[in-house]
Amino acid sequence: MRVICILCEQSFKPDKWTEKKIKKHPHLIQICPDCHERIKQKTLERQEKKMNINQ
Repeated sequence: MRVICILCEQSFKPDKWTEKKIKKHPHLIQICPDCHERIKQKTLERQEKKMNINQ
């Protein structure tokens, strides 16, 4: 099964657990591992920045 990322339009092969989840709920949005990692890093940076401001 190949899935297309909604952010970068790159096709990727999900792992077995995610593939099963997609088959069960096809309407859910999927993003590729690269985009997921990029979003994760930006979120962590934003949270760190917020924590530093509050100190």
